[in-house]
Amino acid sequence: MTTVDVPADPVRPDAGRPRISEPTDSTVDALRTAILGTSHTVHHRVRAVVAGLGDRPRSGLTSAAEARLAPQLLRATIAALGGSGSAIAADPRLRGVLCEWAAICAPHLLPVLTGHLDLSIGAIAALGNGSDYQRDLSGELDTGETVGVLLLTELGGTNGADQRTTATWDKARGGFWLHSPDTASWKFMPNIADETTPKTGVVTARVIVDGCDEGVLPLLLRLRTEHGLTPGLRVAALPDKGWAPMDHALIQFDKVFVPGDGLLGGTWAVMAEHGLESTVPVRARFHRAVASLGQGRLDLAGAAAASARAGLAVTVNYARQRRPGGRTLMADRGTVRRDLVSALAATYATSVLARRIQDMAADAPVGDPLSGVWSMLAKPLLAYTAHQVLLTCRQRSGAQGVLRTNWIGDWLGNTEGIITAEGESQLLWKQAGQLASCDITALALPNTPRHLPWYVRMLIERELELATGLRCGDITVSGTAIDGDTAAIELAAATSERLAATALWHASTTTDDARARGLLEAATAVYALERILSRGTWFAAHRQLTPRRAQRVHDELSCHREFLGLHLSTLVDGFDIALEAFDAPMAAPDYLRWWQEWTGWSPSPHGADVPSRGEQARP
Repeated sequence: MTTVDVPADPVRPDAGRPRISEPTDSTVDALRTAILGTSHTVHHRVRAVVAGLGDRPRSGLTSAAEARLAPQLLRATIAALGGSGSAIAADPRLRGVLCEWAAICAPHLLPVLTGHLDLSIGAIAALGNGSDYQRDLSGELDTGETVGVLLLTELGGTNGADQRTTATWDKARGGFWLHSPDTASWKFMPNIADETTPKTGVVTARVIVDGCDEGVLPLLLRLRTEHGLTPGLRVAALPDKGWAPMDHALIQFDKVFVPGDGLLGGTWAVMAEHGLESTVPVRARFHRAVASLGQGRLDLAGAAAASARAGLAVTVNYARQRRPGGRTLMADRGTVRRDLVSALAATYATSVLARRIQDMAADAPVGDPLSGVWSMLAKPLLAYTAHQVLLTCRQRSGAQGVLRTNWIGDWLGNTEGIITAEGESQLLWKQAGQLASCDITALALPNTPRHLPWYVRMLIERELELATGLRCGDITVSGTAIDGDTAAIELAAATSERLAATALWHASTTTDDARARGLLEAATAVYALERILSRGTWFAAHRQLTPRRAQRVHDELSCHREFLGLHLSTLVDGFDIALEAFDAPMAAPDYLRWWQEWTGWSPSPHGADVPSRGEQARP
């Protein structure tokens, strides 16, 4: 049964939006506020610090050599932002903004940020006991003298509460013995292979006290100092990845000692005279302990969206210069313009959603149980969207997009890393869709408008039907699900997309600039209508996409795409990205001139050579 009414009047290109004219500075300012919020001072401060690091894609270095750049970048960043990693970690807005600009301007810094700030310093802050041991390690992490990492995933899988690594309590010694009982228990991919960088780790392991399984809890210990590995620790450097160089390792514990104060159990899991005392059931202890991962997920999600913004900024700049065949600009070719418009609409929707959730996290009380749910929904959507956007940028840019000097490959690689962090990102959607403690369809951003466009309401109707089917055990409602897990993923994805669409629509209703409002409304329409179009068979099967409505979807989508296509540069200006920071041909005002200066050649074999850009400008 059709539950969403569609206006009957025909589509007009100028309906409900201002006439096309050159947007003013106020329009760009309004778009920047939609994307970045009102924390302009924080953004500008962090952007200056990160851009000032001088990091960029490198050629001619081994993967290991590139990985060694991260620790010094981390220390320089902490020093420039006040000297305390703990202060940065404790400020959700500052931490999130730092991850975004690192994603844009410092490709070697981003991969170590959340492991250090969220998963190490953040874990100590949330679960620490204030002991001298923990204060000493926290102090080393605070300046970046030591780099923090999380050792969670095992070679046999992430395994959650079923991890195989053990931490056996030794009452006489007052500590735990970490042990890897079999090959499947070896910790997989933590970045501790670099022999030159001290590392401190948060290790998740099954705590054994007097032969009793007390569940999986995190423990804090020095893994590597200037004198080498801690005794009993075996480390093998893993083969290189094709992107985001890091010193990944395979790790085996052979009676590694952790002092009793290394246990990170907060006030709810502590070692006492007669063993471990906890107010949390054994199977729930792992999930309680790793709840702080939610902030890292959210920071990575925001970084993914920022990478997409950067990719679009350089691609649109290049597309407005390049004339294939010497005639029509790339940006004016339908095959390019349509893809860029779709990518811009999706990036606006996910970027605004990331900013809204970041604002909510900054204002939320400590331990808010919903914070983790929001991050579980946001991370897969933002990471998958950014990956698709960056892939579009790379492919539409042809040979230029392949070169690391144009940055797109590094942004794409870091986004691959974000998707892979914690394992398969779809599992976050599965968990969110199956939550018994929270109806995700009831989640709404603060001040969501009561009136929503018909195409957004169609997304809501689909989400509600998927939820009803999942509750009743009818997975056929989703159309493509093959079991309860895939049905839960379909529901969580639908919820995430609904939140992104409503976030962007809300942004359009709260701006005072008429031109910005028109652009944001059109971007909302393109984002929502493309979601409907991609699931056309589902809507048709549920009698929500009649031939008349399908025509309406096509007409509206064509209209709004055309409108956005006329304002590509303005939409990119809303990202507040200074292209000169990249020193790349695709980011240059004249990409031909950039290559001429890079070589030092004259345009003509008979002309005088121009001064070379120098080795520092070369990829």
